Amino acid sequence: MKKPKYADINPLTKLHPGEPFFFIRAQDKLSVDIVMEYSRLLEKEGLKLSADNEVRSHDLMMQACQVASFAHRFLDWQEENPDKVKLPD
Repeated sequence: MKKPKYADINPLTKLHPGEPFFFIRAQDKLSVDIVMEYSRLLEKEGLKLSADNEVRSHDLMMQACQVASFAHRFLDWQEENPDKVKLPD
């Protein structure tokens, strides 16, 4: 499997000056659903491109798998740390 997109760098260094970003932590009770939905959207876009651009489609499908893996890591962490899981402040 291809390494995750930002495996060797801090993704914050890729931001353009003034570019907003959104940060989700595993402690957020809603995080698993949000991350899984993003995975589903990546997969949906990958499927749309499958006939026209196989390489890009494959890349998006791989990203979808990687993002889903993060969602499962979030869920595992939440199950191991129920006292730290909460709705956002």
